[in-house]
Amino acid sequence: MRKYILTLWILLSALLIGSGSPSAQSLREPAKGSPERAAVLEALRPAVEAEMRGPVEFVVTTIRVSPNWAFVQVDPQRPGGDPIDPEETGFAGETDMMDGLTVYALLTFQSGRWNLIDHLVGPTDVGYADWQQRYGVPPAVIGME
Repeated sequence: MRKYILTLWILLSALLIGSGSPSAQSLREPAKGSPERAAVLEALRPAVEAEMRGPVEFVVTTIRVSPNWAFVQVDPQRPGGDPIDPEETGFAGETDMMDGLTVYALLTFQSGRWNLIDHLVGPTDVGYADWQQRYGVPPAVIGME
């Protein structure tokens, strides 16, 4: 009987843990130029442009998408590839406490579109480590599995 209960507990635990996280098959990187990739980045753009005080284009380092979540790591630059002077952004005077202008963002797909949930600019640590607990994002989406 004990062996049966232990086996049942292990199976149930595996099912519960597995049900909350997307499998590797459900995570994908939308192709460059795809409508999905553009939609994710366009949902992020207004917040970043406000902080950068002007138009930006993104150099994508990471874009990881599941059916309901997206995580991105991007480096903003001015259209045409010009670098952004951190002292001409909303972070003027604070840039010595930042690790560049790299942006980390979490988005969710609701009501037929991507919506920005949270983002960080230039963190000096893994500032998104608590997003799993705070927002319920599966750890694989943010690379914290």
